[in-house]
Amino acid sequence: MLTVQNVHKKMGKTNVLTNVSFEVVPGEIFGFLGPNGAGKTTTIRIITGLMPATHGTVTVDGFDVATERQQALSRIGAIVENPAFYPYLTGRENLIHAMNLIPGIKKVDLNALGALVGLETKLDLKVKQYSLGMKQRLGIARALLHNPKVLILDEPTNGLDPAGIADLRQYLRHLADHRGIAILISSHLLSEMEMITDRFAIIDQGQIKSVQGGDGELQTESVILCKVDRAHMNDALDVAALAFDDVKIVQQSAETFIVPRPESDIPHLLKQLVDRGLSVYQIGMKHETLEEQFLKVTKKEGGTNNAFITSQ
Repeated sequence: MLTVQNVHKKMGKTNVLTNVSFEVVPGEIFGFLGPNGAGKTTTIRIITGLMPATHGTVTVDGFDVATERQQALSRIGAIVENPAFYPYLTGRENLIHAMNLIPGIKKVDLNALGALVGLETKLDLKVKQYSLGMKQRLGIARALLHNPKVLILDEPTNGLDPAGIADLRQYLRHLADHRGIAILISSHLLSEMEMITDRFAIIDQGQIKSVQGGDGELQTESVILCKVDRAHMNDALDVAALAFDDVKIVQQSAETFIVPRPESDIPHLLKQLVDRGLSVYQIGMKHETLEEQFLKVTKKEGGTNNAFITSQ
């Protein structure tokens, strides 16, 4: 639905974006992650036609944003930064005003649209009475007026409290699952992105460093985490090393160590430890979090195993 292919952006002598490529398919929530200044907003501005790419192509539903601008942009709904409204008008009046600015728009059931974003009882309140979360939802409603196939949200959870973030997450999931909209979310709130995204790309210094996830689950690295009696830690490390002579065993704390092996190897490790008479207090899988992946990919951490190591 949305395809970004080999996009470069040069400003003066500076390469802001280099070979940025990814795609978002219908019904998918795609996270676009990166530190401040990584190129997220620049990419979004190019996708939405607010800024031309130096090289590369962006297509929406098969239409090129640069050469078939009207057809492409008519299929995009977007909130770039904070949505702005006339505070002295009601939510409904703001939506009607926005409709009047969209050429060729068909009749919209504003009550149904309000219900879709959780504002069914609030549309006739003046926007100056809205909370920040309600304004974000009204912004999404405005972006959906022309029934777009792609929804782009730049930092949509900025300033929202936990309840507002949870509500927004629920509405976006509903849009993807029940309306088949392809949703691109740019954010630096990694815990929220881990909860909502189907896939994600990490951009740093203008380049895509990683595109991960698929089949509705984020693809994260996993290791076996084992907790033993600290008095017998050295013996446990020796047993684990003999059980898996092809991997590096990493002591994480005085009582825990990790083994970079799949879940299917847990019974083997447990048997080896118990056969040696060692007490095992905990054994299971530890999954690499999105934050750990992000820090690793953007080179703010060391190698793969370091993402699991804590200082002692």
